[in-house]
Amino acid sequence: MTERERQEQEIATIREREVKINLSTADMRRLWKKAGSVGMTAGELLASFIGDLVCGTYTNGSDERMYAEQWFERCGFGMFPEKTFLRYLIEWDELESILSDEENVIQGKADLAELEARPNKDSDDQEEIEYLKEDISGWQESIDKVFSDFVEWCKDEKHGSYEEEMSKVREWYTNMKGAAYDE
Repeated sequence: MTERERQEQEIATIREREVKINLSTADMRRLWKKAGSVGMTAGELLASFIGDLVCGTYTNGSDERMYAEQWFERCGFGMFPEKTFLRYLIEWDELESILSDEENVIQGKADLAELEARPNKDSDDQEEIEYLKEDISGWQESIDKVFSDFVEWCKDEKHGSYEEEMSKVREWYTNMKGAAYDE
């Protein structure tokens, strides 16, 4: 896919989004005045800045992207971020796969329980049970490996248990899906 085709695909998804932020009344007025001074709404101004910050669909130019990244780094967001499981999953592109593996384990266990509860199991049922146990084991091994790699990546830094870390990941993911996707 060419860069132009990618951008056209992104442009097709542009729509009004809702992101909640906490600002004082004074800061909200200042934001609207800053935007209004150049004929923009607060939303248009923020969308323009965000485009530069994330090297998005639309940006205002390379210097603007560079300065937005410098702002991000100088504020400390990018300099020494905490080693969280969410950060690990995003940086190592494992977020979707671990969520999928978790979903597969949950559904697999439910399917397994249903199969095992059948009163008159035949050889096909027994074979399916064995395959399902293997699948569940494989998905769980994948999950365990990713978390083990995360723990190693953290070295001596404190982190929570798998369930504590995944709870934060799930909450973030649910909020992100609600705001960022057209589903």
